[in-house]
Parts: sequence; structure tokens; C-alpha cells
Amino acid sequence: MSTTANRRSIRNPFVSRVVETRDDGHQLVFLSRRYRKQLQPLHLSPIGVRLRLSLPQASWFRLWAPRRLAWWIALLFLIGSACFAYGSFATNWSQLLEPGMTTASAIGIVFFIGSFFFTAAAGLQLLVAFKGDIAELGTGPDGQRLAWRWFAWKPHNAGYLSSLIQFAGTLLFNLNTGNALLAGLGWVEKDVLIWTPDLAGSICFLAASYLALMEISHGWWSFEPRQVAWWVVMINLAGSVAFQVSAIYAFFPPPPDAGWNWDANLWTFVGAVCFFVASYLMIPELFDADATAPDKSVLSR
Repeated sequence: MSTTANRRSIRNPFVSRVVETRDDGHQLVFLSRRYRKQLQPLHLSPIGVRLRLSLPQASWFRLWAPRRLAWWIALLFLIGSACFAYGSFATNWSQLLEPGMTTASAIGIVFFIGSFFFTAAAGLQLLVAFKGDIAELGTGPDGQRLAWRWFAWKPHNAGYLSSLIQFAGTLLFNLNTGNALLAGLGWVEKDVLIWTPDLAGSICFLAASYLALMEISHGWWSFEPRQVAWWVVMINLAGSVAFQVSAIYAFFPPPPDAGWNWDANLWTFVGAVCFFVASYLMIPELFDADATAPDKSVLSR
């Protein structure tokens, strides 16, 4: 823990909180995820009453915020997730769709397009992480945020590491889905060109999701079902686990009469649905409000 004037950063094990004490004893608690998304800090009174996150009902239906970069990130993730959900659904349950919509080439193109929506979203997310480092709170001109930058190295910030690793994973999915469009590949070539990037990309997504959980937990784990952000990262983590299971199924060539390919697509569908739900929740997260509740846990963990 380091202290500068009336502001201290808390590392556990990453810097995810900065506490600023005012002259009247009130404290502002800046959380790294909220700071990165340009949301307001939490308030803690001298007697330990915290302004806790609380979403009004109207927030669940406020879906239009194009002036906020986080909204575009959520939208791009939504579209990418929908593409992966459609591609896996069309592969396993082609009898439920029109024949022209379930050809191998059509499905492959949908996956390929979806991977680029993932990459665009992850790229913007990483760009935000370059600028929105809570450890740099108040270090810009006149105490404002630092200017946009195109590269930064912030190993102390779990949100940054999560964004960086997820971006790498999306690039691997670009390779995976692009190579899947190639015709005439043998099973060895498929393992090298298609399923190895798929497996590596899924590992990246899994690591990124756990780092995001560490960021909001301010530690190794937490159970915060009243917070929308907790649900976002937990559902993303579930989706990453599903993608990882799918990648393991797909990496090994299925023996005759085995349903491994079907299982791989089933887990891809489950993962994509999880990512879709989590991406939607990122939107009402932008419209949260504060409500008083006695809780010191934001400082105790």
C-alpha cells in the first residue's frame, strides 16, 4: 500500500482501488473498472456508510448510448457473440434453418465475420485500458485524465492485462476462423492451422476472464451478486470455460461414429450465449446509480 498526500492506492495483488480522503473525513473510493468506464467513484462517510451500486429498473431498458465508447464496445461484443451463436447453432441444428443458411461456407463466413467484431471490441477495450489506469488517477494536467495513447505497459493493472490478453485471443480467433475457410485441408493441417489457434485463443479468453474477476474482486475471488459488474465478469468466465471445452473437443480428430464435432459446436454455442448475455449487461452497467447502504467491504478486502 502506498500513500501520496490524501490519496492511497491499494494493491491486492493488482492496483484496483484508490481511496481519497477529504478534509471533512468523507472518502472517495475509485474502483479500476468503474474508473476505466468513466463512472463515478463510490462514497464512504466517516461512519463507514458506503454509497453502493444500485440499478434503477429503467436502466435495464436503456440501450442507446452511442456517445460512450463503452457502449460501442458492448455492441461489438454483442454482434460477435451473435455470429458465433448462429454459426454453432446452424452447424448442429441445420434442420431447423433454411438449407441455404447452413452450408459450410456460409457458416464459416459468419464465424469469420464474428471474430472481427470480437477483435474490434477487444481493440477498443485495450485502447481504453491504456488511458484508464487508476494508478494514474490525478496525474494528468490539472488533475484530469491523461490523454489518449496508442500503447502502454501496465502489469500492475488487472483490467489492462485482461484487455491485452483478450485482444491477443481475438487475433488468434481471426486466424482460426479464417483458416477454416480453406478447402482441402487434412486433419493434421486442420490441427495446426485451425484448432491450434482456436485452443490458444480460448486459453487467452479464459485467462482474461479470470483477471477481470480479480479486478472487481480486489483479490483472487469474490461473491457479489448485487453488482452488475460481478455478473458481467462471471458470465464471461463461464463463456470462456465453454469455449475452452469446445476447443479441446475440436483439437482432437474424432474417431468414427463419435459425436465430438457436435459436442464442440454445442459448447461453442453455450459460450457464445454467455458472451452475448454478458455483453448486454455491460450496457445497463453504464447507467448505474448510487444508493446508501452500510458496507465497508470495499475497503476491507
